[in-house]
Amino acid sequence: MDNQSDNNDVLDASARKDFMLERLNKRNKDRQNYLDVKLEQRNKETLHNEGVDFFAQTFGERSYDIEQRIQRLQLKSGDAPPPDLGQHFTEITMQIQELQRYLTTSTMFLSDFKIKSCQHMLNALTSASDEARQRLLPKKKFGFSGKKLAVKQQQKPLQPKVDVVDKSPAKSFNWTIANESNAHIVLHGAQVNGLDITISNVHKCFIELQGHPGSVQISNASQCTLLCGPVARSFFAEQLERCTVAIACQQLRLHSSHATRIYLHVTCRAIIEDCRRIDIDVYNYDYPELEADYAASGLNKSQNNYTDVADFNWLSPDVASPNWTLLKDHAAPNWSALRRDFLSSVSKDDAALI
Repeated sequence: MDNQSDNNDVLDASARKDFMLERLNKRNKDRQNYLDVKLEQRNKETLHNEGVDFFAQTFGERSYDIEQRIQRLQLKSGDAPPPDLGQHFTEITMQIQELQRYLTTSTMFLSDFKIKSCQHMLNALTSASDEARQRLLPKKKFGFSGKKLAVKQQQKPLQPKVDVVDKSPAKSFNWTIANESNAHIVLHGAQVNGLDITISNVHKCFIELQGHPGSVQISNASQCTLLCGPVARSFFAEQLERCTVAIACQQLRLHSSHATRIYLHVTCRAIIEDCRRIDIDVYNYDYPELEADYAASGLNKSQNNYTDVADFNWLSPDVASPNWTLLKDHAAPNWSALRRDFLSSVSKDDAALI
């Protein structure tokens, strides 16, 4: 009996020893895991801070260089402009666009407040450059007048009619569509390819840009439809009301707009500000030269960030912005049918005026 009792005591002591060793090993392992996690978090924070600091330094230096270059041109305004002044402004524009791309590609690790501050700085540089250009290089403005659709006294259904611009050889200025209403306006190929298209003060128009513009800017549009091929750089719009837009671009910025629907392909993060009731869905415009225009524009067709939108009026990272929504369970628009309906409605309006 004594031997058996001694054996049991030995077994109990050994079991207790094993149990204590197991607890100590588990505690050490948990402590090491905790330290590893903390070290990884510290490394991530260090990399993040280094990335933000590097961006701030680089962005600030580039912005200062551009600002100084613009100011040096302005100081020479009292003298006769140098023959290469236009080239200087072209290079400044390219610097601003490159800085815009740098900001856009860095948005993933920047706060919304930082993005907004940098975007305002870019807007100020663009405005300063444009003002200096207009003052030092006065340039005649050209306008585009959309043709009114005449009423055809025929019984057959009205066929879609394409309005064209002046067929004279392409000029060095950018096409502009301005002060139009109830017009179907179509620009093709050489009329838009690589150019900066500007559109302003349009009402109840159906506008198609079938080509690959360098950039598109639209201001003050109501109840309009704008369909556009791939844009190499940016699409900027402000004061859109009850409009429908189909756009493929590298960067999208939408300001002071409401009740507008956008069918979007964007390779960077889209930005909206002072907007409400914005509906967004995937880009679906189509025309015969679309694939070739994608290739010519350099836009990455396989990368579409249309679901990633930064609202500068909504900085909460945990709650979705109420100012824009993704369309769900919504049939894609039939642009051909909408075009026919528009042409038919415009013809009826003209008939009433005659």
